[in-house]
Amino acid sequence: MTQVDLVTVGSLFAEVTPIRAGETLAEAHQYTLVAGGAAANMVFALARLGVTVRFITAVGDDEFSELLAGDLAEFGVDTSCVRRVAGQLTTVSFCSVDRQGGKAFRFYRFSGYCAPMQALTAEDFRTAADCRLFDFSEGSIRDPLLRPLVFAAAKSARTAGVPVLYAVNLRRESWGTSAAEILAVERQALALADIAVLNAEEAAFLTGDAGVDALCRIQDWGPDAVVMTRGGEGEITARVGNAEVSVPPYRVPVIYDVGAGDTFHAGLAAAALRGDPLIMTPEDWARALRFAAAAAAIRVSTSADPRDLPTAARVEAWMAEFQF
Repeated sequence: MTQVDLVTVGSLFAEVTPIRAGETLAEAHQYTLVAGGAAANMVFALARLGVTVRFITAVGDDEFSELLAGDLAEFGVDTSCVRRVAGQLTTVSFCSVDRQGGKAFRFYRFSGYCAPMQALTAEDFRTAADCRLFDFSEGSIRDPLLRPLVFAAAKSARTAGVPVLYAVNLRRESWGTSAAEILAVERQALALADIAVLNAEEAAFLTGDAGVDALCRIQDWGPDAVVMTRGGEGEITARVGNAEVSVPPYRVPVIYDVGAGDTFHAGLAAAALRGDPLIMTPEDWARALRFAAAAAAIRVSTSADPRDLPTAARVEAWMAEFQF
């Protein structure tokens, strides 16, 4: 199979959201349907940024799966590992962002009926190392049936010399288990990563600290590079080896604040793939952080439509216009 820049795994939903920005699900009377899910958000953003990406995921055997697969193909995503599961429906989610920026998500995902990711097997991960960067996030390891497959794929990638990027992207309310158990799984995931991405709240959960000391502790668990964001409120910080790099965020009017973190994640991966992710200098990391921050800022200042995600050229133009 042809090597791609990046292979990632995660859910692909049919996501319903109000057409008008700022309307809640209760207020809206007109909706649009887009591809949803953190991994899907990242995949579309990567494709727009010019990264060749293979998406390991599963959808139901229904009309939504045809629509979503068509959208992925339109963006140039490698869909050879998008599994269509007979007897299952595609997961549906509803989301909205109110006028104060508050986000609401409602998931319709039931085991054995519309949870197709549970049907994935080791065979679906056979190409995990056929890339320059293997990527996974918390949503793909929450399910105890899927977790060992993803961990095995990450180990396979590292054995093949392929760096691994892990995005914490923690949704504690979706686990249905204790904080101690979540932390144990997170530490397993981080031990498999060369690069980790998280926000300050996640750092505090993992280590009890939201400062630079948290990044040092996470490095002790495995990753050489740890990147921490603070939304639009504070600096984006990376600790790489013994070096620390920080850049300020871009502050923009927010129109649709869903997928900002996923777009940052994609921007960071795209920037790292411009060279060798394992030998980036502090200057390389500073530029990668700025690129990722600009991509995320453009994302939240547009719409829910993935076609409004920025290209690499647009991100570069944004960075040139809005110098720090």
